[in-house]
Parts: sequence; structure tokens; C-alpha cells
Amino acid sequence: MSEHDETLRRTLEENARLQSKHAESLREASSAQFSGRYRWAERIYWLYAIACVVVGVSVINSFVRSDDTKSLIGCAVVMLVVYETTVLLKLWFAIAGMKMSVLKDVKLLRLEMARLASAAGVKDPVEPPVEYEPMRGASRLERRLWLAACVVAAIATSSWSSHGIEFGGGQLSADSVITLGADGSATSVTDMTQTYHGFHRPQAFPFHVPKECKVRWIDPRGQEMPYKVTPAGTHNRYDVTVSEDVFVGGTMKHTRITETPDAATFEDGVWTYKTDILYSLPQNQLKITVYLPPGAKVVSVEPEPLLEFNQEGRAGLRFQAFRGMNEKFAYTIRYELPSTTDDES
Repeated sequence: MSEHDETLRRTLEENARLQSKHAESLREASSAQFSGRYRWAERIYWLYAIACVVVGVSVINSFVRSDDTKSLIGCAVVMLVVYETTVLLKLWFAIAGMKMSVLKDVKLLRLEMARLASAAGVKDPVEPPVEYEPMRGASRLERRLWLAACVVAAIATSSWSSHGIEFGGGQLSADSVITLGADGSATSVTDMTQTYHGFHRPQAFPFHVPKECKVRWIDPRGQEMPYKVTPAGTHNRYDVTVSEDVFVGGTMKHTRITETPDAATFEDGVWTYKTDILYSLPQNQLKITVYLPPGAKVVSVEPEPLLEFNQEGRAGLRFQAFRGMNEKFAYTIRYELPSTTDDES
């Protein structure tokens, strides 16, 4: 073989190697592209799976606690839809994976055919046949993280929905009338109106008051509602059982009567009535009317009341406030009694 032929052979071999490297890089880029699309499809699948878990757990919670036929049927329909959605979602993911796998194999085959055609005139230019590997989806670690996210979503949804179902809806209206006695005692009558979860009627609700207070609850028919008292430090926890008569027009209605001895304190000739209140619902509308003892004279009020008036010889103060969950509303009233003024003179 002449020197010219040897140079030509080496040139052709080098050109074949370069073309082979270029084709290999094209194959790797194509495989990576389809694998990336497959991973995104799997991530979409997991996001939909988390959404189905959230909806499914909340509906199961409602189904277990439902006590009427319409709610049971509604929950059953939603559970069936969620189950069907998960099946269709798995079918979509499988079809999407097969489609992308076929497209990837077709593209790799075309690249291989182009490489073989370009190297047709070279002696022994062909490398071992290309092995078509399946597309690589999410890694094992990522799949475990997605599975953990589903578990966390299920736990959080179960806790949230159980709390919402157990303790009612998100709005409360409390209209209180407080009457102060000359001895510093206070009697509070509060008309409560509260929304509740559409799929379930609460069976009980909690209430905390200082131990020296006496509390009772009256339903719309005038019957006293049963309760259980549990000491909790300086307070008592009342677990009040809800009767059917409490549910009126899609809301819970009842009256709370609280008797507090020594609610007001006496110092330097001035009585001070100071209290605060909070509720655990997201939206709480408070209306409070305070009647001072007969003949009492207001010294100061914090915050400024909505209205000051006098009714049948009693000074009255009216407050109105809107508070969020566990957001406290506090007010202080300082007043003098006629007997106190006479003693000082």
C-alpha cells in the first residue's frame, strides 16, 4: 500500500471516529431530553396524587362523622370520583411513558441509521450496536420524598379537617349583656350564634373560665345543656354536649350565663371592672353591653366604647369588636358608686 493510500485510510478512520463521537453525543442528548420530559410527567403525577390524598382524607373524615343521608351520599360520590381520578392518572402516566419511550427509540434509531450510512465506505467503522435503555424517571430518593410528602399531606389534612369538623365552622357572633352588682359581682348573658361544618354537626364544644365562675348553657327551647367539668390549673374546662335543639337555620344557637363573684375590684374609692375574652374560630364578631350598678358614675373606660347611655338609673357602655382566631379583646371600666362618694365627703 502506497503512502498516499495509508494517509487516506487514516483520514477516513479518524473521520469515522469523529462522526461516531458526534453521533454518541446526539444519542445521549436525545435520551437525556426524553428522560427529562418523563421526570416532569412523573412530578405532575405526584402533584396530582398529593391533591387526591388531601381531598380523599378530608372527605373520608367527613364521611365517618356524617349523620345524615345526603351528606353520606355526597361524601361517597366524591370518594368515588377521587378513586376514579387516581386510576385515570396512573393510566395517563403509563401511556405518556410508553409514548415518550417509543418516540425516543425512533429518534435513536434514526440517529443510528444516519451514522451507519455516513460510515458505509469505511472498513470496520461500525461500533457495537446501540443498546436502547429505558427512560429514567425520578430517582429513588426523589420518589421517597414525594411519598413522604403524600404522607405529610394526609396527616395535615386529617388534623385540619378533624379540627374544623369537631369545633364547627369559621364564624361566631357573641352578643353579651353584663350586669355589675354593687358588691363587684357580674352576671353575663351571652347569645351565641356559630356556623358549623356542612357535612357534620358538632357533638360538643369546649369552654375555659376561671374556677370561681359559675357557668351554664341554655338551648333555644330554654333547656339547660349538659356539660362535663375538668380542672385545668386556675381554670376549669367545660365540655358542653350539643343537643339537636341548638341547630337552627344552619347555625348553632345557645345562651351562655356566667356568674362571677368579685369581678370588679375596689381600690382608693374606685371600682375597676377588667376582663378579656377570646375565641378559637377564624372570625369572631363581639358585641358587649355593660350595665353598671344603679347610680354608678363612670370614671374612665379603655378602649373607648361604641356608645354610652343611661337606662333606668344605670349607666351603660357598649363595645363592638371583630377578632381573629385566639385574638384577645380586653376592656377596662373604672367607676364610682354613690355610697363611695358619700363616705369620702
